[in-house]
Amino acid sequence: MKLAAIIVMLTSTIFLAGCPGETKLTDSILNKKPVFTMKIHGFGTRYRVYVNGVVMYKEKSSASQVTTSIPLNHWMKSGENELKIVVYPSKKGTPINEKSEVNAELYVHNDEMEQQYRLGGFNFKGLGHIAESDLLEYRLETELFKHNEDGELIAQDVEVTEDTIFDGVIEYKQILTIPNNLPLWAFFDSEELPNEPDLSEEDFWVLSAELRDHLKSIQDKITAGNIDEVMPLFEERNSELDKAFYYSNGVMEAKLRDSFETDIPQLDMLPITGKSVGYTNEHNNKMASVYRDGEPAMTGNYKDLSGSLEFPIMFRKDNGEWIITR
Repeated sequence: MKLAAIIVMLTSTIFLAGCPGETKLTDSILNKKPVFTMKIHGFGTRYRVYVNGVVMYKEKSSASQVTTSIPLNHWMKSGENELKIVVYPSKKGTPINEKSEVNAELYVHNDEMEQQYRLGGFNFKGLGHIAESDLLEYRLETELFKHNEDGELIAQDVEVTEDTIFDGVIEYKQILTIPNNLPLWAFFDSEELPNEPDLSEEDFWVLSAELRDHLKSIQDKITAGNIDEVMPLFEERNSELDKAFYYSNGVMEAKLRDSFETDIPQLDMLPITGKSVGYTNEHNNKMASVYRDGEPAMTGNYKDLSGSLEFPIMFRKDNGEWIITR
């Protein structure tokens, strides 16, 4: 099911048509140093926000109120980009809270500049679920840049799909064509992984053991202080993040090294044993987050303080090799 035909409008003449002394968005930002950000504000319901098939944020509790801003450059690409939110009722089989609201909006600004421009996004209101006739009025409010001859942006119709994961769940998806000079990150060209539920039990446990041994090797080296042996595994990740956010070469490597050297000595890392290691696909089937017993892959308890520190590990697979990524 789709909403009415796409609303194409000028959000502001200064952004698109320009005025004396102003340059167009494409000229001033998208082809220079664009920094893309997803701003999320939600309360009263559960939801997930995706960019290009990768979950950017998940809210598991309908009792939470969240306002956050997430940098996106390492998940964006030049050309078509898919935005999606999935809204869940508080409990399976119940209606979505009519007082709930989820705003997930895409912004761009020029690196080292404060002025931000809204490119599009979703403004979900639970009130829209009162009746079918209210959907157009309440369910989504989108402000889209006009597609002009200079090819600034193209926004496709918003797709709305109901009862996807279970009854009461609603998904909203939109494709935005955003020309920019970001490179194509490696994970977009990496191998697709089979969904875990599609594997036979035998194949799953073989893969689980492979992942377990890989994680154990990494953790053993980190806890032994052999950081130099581990850092090459993060080389691609660090390099791509440096490029994505216009850092000098080596900045992300230094940050990660400092994190390992500072955090690990404070922890008693929990051992990696058994067959409880698995992975989850993102919606693009390319990224896999590795977990143990449903928790982050590496976990340790502070030696002198209460609490624990968790290290989620992300992999992608190329030519049979597991590579640590974002």
